[in-house]
Amino acid sequence: MPDDEEYFPCYAREYDEGPVADVLGKGETVFNKMKKVQDSLGGSTYSPFEDRDEWELAQWLINNVNQRATDEFLKLQVTRSRIRPSYRSNYKFMKTIDQLPTSPEWKCELVHAHGDDEDIGNDRGGDEDHTVGGEEMELWVRDPVACITELIGNPAFHGDIAYAPEKVYTNCQGSTRQYDEMWTGDWWWEMQRRLPSGGTVAPVILASDKTELSRFKGDKNAWPVYLSIGNLAKEVRRQPSRHASMLVGYLPVSKLESFDDNSIGQHRLFHYCMRRMVQPLVDAGRKGVEMVCADGKIRKVFPILAAYIGDHPEQCLVACCAENRCPKCLVPAKERGLNTAFQPRDQMHTTRTLHAQAAGLYPPEFVAQGLRPIFSPFWADLPHADIFTVITSDILHQLHQGIFKDHFKKWCIVLVGKQNFDARFRAMPAFSGLRHFKEGISKVKQWTGADHKQVQRVFLAALVGAAPHPDVIKAGCNLLDFIYLAQYQSHTDRTLVALQQALDSFHVVKDIFIDLGCREHFNVPKIHSLWHYVETIRSLGSLDGLNMETSERLHIDFAKKAYSASNRRDYLVQMTRWLQCQEAIIWFSSYLTWRLGNIQPEPQPADDCDRSDESDVPPEHPDALLNCTTLARPTKSFPAGLTYRISQRPQFLRRTVQYLQQKHGAVHFVHALQDFLCSTQTDGRQSFQPNINDRFSCFSNVVIQLPPHEHCMANRNLSARIRSHPQRDNGPHKPPTPARFDTVLTLFDEELLQRGGFHAYVHWFKPLTHFDRSVGMFRATRSTQQHLPNASIIPIHRLVQPCHLIPRFPNVAINPHWTQGHAMTDANVFYLNKYIDFSIFDWYQNHF
Repeated sequence: MPDDEEYFPCYAREYDEGPVADVLGKGETVFNKMKKVQDSLGGSTYSPFEDRDEWELAQWLINNVNQRATDEFLKLQVTRSRIRPSYRSNYKFMKTIDQLPTSPEWKCELVHAHGDDEDIGNDRGGDEDHTVGGEEMELWVRDPVACITELIGNPAFHGDIAYAPEKVYTNCQGSTRQYDEMWTGDWWWEMQRRLPSGGTVAPVILASDKTELSRFKGDKNAWPVYLSIGNLAKEVRRQPSRHASMLVGYLPVSKLESFDDNSIGQHRLFHYCMRRMVQPLVDAGRKGVEMVCADGKIRKVFPILAAYIGDHPEQCLVACCAENRCPKCLVPAKERGLNTAFQPRDQMHTTRTLHAQAAGLYPPEFVAQGLRPIFSPFWADLPHADIFTVITSDILHQLHQGIFKDHFKKWCIVLVGKQNFDARFRAMPAFSGLRHFKEGISKVKQWTGADHKQVQRVFLAALVGAAPHPDVIKAGCNLLDFIYLAQYQSHTDRTLVALQQALDSFHVVKDIFIDLGCREHFNVPKIHSLWHYVETIRSLGSLDGLNMETSERLHIDFAKKAYSASNRRDYLVQMTRWLQCQEAIIWFSSYLTWRLGNIQPEPQPADDCDRSDESDVPPEHPDALLNCTTLARPTKSFPAGLTYRISQRPQFLRRTVQYLQQKHGAVHFVHALQDFLCSTQTDGRQSFQPNINDRFSCFSNVVIQLPPHEHCMANRNLSARIRSHPQRDNGPHKPPTPARFDTVLTLFDEELLQRGGFHAYVHWFKPLTHFDRSVGMFRATRSTQQHLPNASIIPIHRLVQPCHLIPRFPNVAINPHWTQGHAMTDANVFYLNKYIDFSIFDWYQNHF
């Protein structure tokens, strides 16, 4: 990424152990073929539509209007007389849509299941035998190889796609590896060695997750399976608008009530359907398939399963093991709380054990390894794939909703008490992008991944002063360090060492929760799962490209919206038809963008390391803190990428000094302005003498543009907003908006001090010199002069970024005045919040 290399140079070693991704010739991409067809027919660029207006109308109708309303709209007199589309009914409209190229066709396969006293598959040696008689279900699939051909050959992805592995280093000596994209991990490099010379690896990423379709009532469910490829940059895969993931099937959802043990029947049904779905990948992975790639060149591509994304029950289902076991290693069921490495599962040995169990030999390994009687797993015939290394770590369910929400947060609430915890969250100072829990956190009933991240930003701050033992704080620090490090979008050997050290340190102090009586043991699958994070990152790259949050987001487009467009009866066939139309519109829209030459990079999405209105950029020298009370103007660029934006007109026009003192708290404004003017005069003369009768115009906020963050590379061009405004009246029916004076990090730089531009009135805190190791944060106190705030006026371009100061809460009950938004004015001692964003967190990691 050229924009990032200016700040964080890296050195790539290309694959040098033989030919890779050989070009076999030139071919026509699907867009070139579409253009050729249009040119041969003599139609317009928008053909089969007459012009752009008709195409945009069709796009709007497909995306927003159902078929009945479409038919009514097209038959309106005003539509026929004024708009005059070539399609005058919904029937003709859909015929026009059918002329558009679309994704691979859907196919419905019937699956029959029988329920009897015999184990399924024993009589013929395979799970496929349950397809004889009994309950009938629908399996909707499409060819995964055709889907891969579409993804790797989509010209819209040209420039965001890789065909060969590489090893990336942070220095020219090649001593420190960097892991981010899948092609920088060890898996691709090792896989390239196994393939024929000149072959191209297409790492297949599968994800499955059962989801509810009906709202408020009903029991309709769907089990979609998504597919993407690791050749695409993870930044592209994370954006649903880029359509880099495809739906390849709907698995049947059935209770299988005709079975004596319906859980075993459901497990076998899953593997049977998945085996039929991925069957085309077997030959393609062994022999390779010639595909036209996004750059118009033909390569021999070997699609190989590289990653399977799912929550813990889904992972155990895929691994054919019980849910009280690890799907990746052979940890005993009662030793999952140990901080110890165990022997990894072996696919060949597991397959032999399952076959022996099916043959009635009852090997002891079957019980010892916690296996389930699934005798024909879908992954057994997939070439070059090891399912137990393919299963990825899941940040959403293992960290946010697992370790943090289901365990650590509950333990701490038991120790501190709901009422005390809620009061601390109500008293938490505001920060841009930080959710304020006005009623605390104990009353929140439904939690999302985004909610967990918000709580994590201030959770340790709320715990300090209330925890009954220092080890509780240490455990919280280590666990939050692990969660934050695991979310890095780019890792190095150094960050992976820190990740493992955070886990080791948590295990050292975790027994405090047993001693305090809020936990009996740590034999929890999700605690053990943390052991596999480092190995997964080294193998497949950073985990933001393999996050279950992406799959959850895809449910909206591929399941919930599709179901809403159906009449709720025989909905799967209607869902596939609706998706086919949607994909046709998406394809044609991408083609028009390509043909008209308007391909532009998509805006960056908000994800694990992003903030809505502030930047995650590490401060260079955060030597001191300041409290902005008045932002007192042209957009200028300065060294180190420091650029700011400010509105053209001030929000507070011609305010008196008395107003600034009373409303903004600028008690030393005149004195600070005099000192500043004196310091900027080179000839010793001062042309302007401010006094209390002068008036000044002030701004309520300034936006600072900052360089990208080293470990969150998707944060390019994000901004940090610094706010400063008094209390605002919102009328008789709404409560007033509290006053807001942000705290920020600033630089001591004499050269910057002399530059012109806008300025800010600030109240200083003392330099950050006291690091509290019991909390893992810097302690901050106010700087005073003669018992009054130490005030100055400084150029805006000395502001680095906003920071979050959290008061040191007392051991006793919280003062009610603090919960009303006065904690920042009443407290005397603060901590620089380590977890408020990734830039501050990484600065702490680099220094301690």
